[in-house]
Amino acid sequence: MKKMKFLMAAMISAVIFTACGNKYSVDNLKKNDKLLKETAQKCKIKRNEKICINVDKVQAEKAQEWWNKTKPEITKKVDRIAKDLMAGNPMSSMEFVPEKLWEWEAKHGSTTPQKAKEMALQILKVTIKKIKFEKVEYNVENAKIGQTSAGRNYAIIPTKNVISAQGNQGEISQKNLVFEDGDKLYMVNIDEKNKTILTEMYSDLADIKVE
Repeated sequence: MKKMKFLMAAMISAVIFTACGNKYSVDNLKKNDKLLKETAQKCKIKRNEKICINVDKVQAEKAQEWWNKTKPEITKKVDRIAKDLMAGNPMSSMEFVPEKLWEWEAKHGSTTPQKAKEMALQILKVTIKKIKFEKVEYNVENAKIGQTSAGRNYAIIPTKNVISAQGNQGEISQKNLVFEDGDKLYMVNIDEKNKTILTEMYSDLADIKVE
């Protein structure tokens, strides 16, 4: 009898494990965005290695699919920004800044989003008159892509600027974060300071590791 009970318990455990395993399979997670997001959130708190490995795999595949579609558009935009900056025109780079960032600036500067945007543009225009962009390079081919626990796709593009001022020349390396907000794409320079600001507006961007 004891052996029978043990066998029954083992069979029940196996059935439950199989059912859970099927629910959180790569195929199911890929088909069910709601389940994927819910499970990704749980993996942030407590990892079940088998399930969370599936989550990581699906997120990577979805991010890659997004990047394959988005990359040509991003390439075209950053090429334009690079050409404009080298020509002394900062306007196109401003078009890529998220509206929520101007709202944040307005809130912390006791002004309006529009005025915050105008002030930033004015400062940029003054700055760009004092320096010259000799080279602006967005390394789109080596972008690091991913997806946050909220299902937001993103790419981190290594960027290198060569600038000259008063007879001196220097090189600035930074990283630009491209991310989606609804049907719009934005790009901002990303470091730990800017990441802190961005996560006030997009909490899931805290998932991103800036290396």
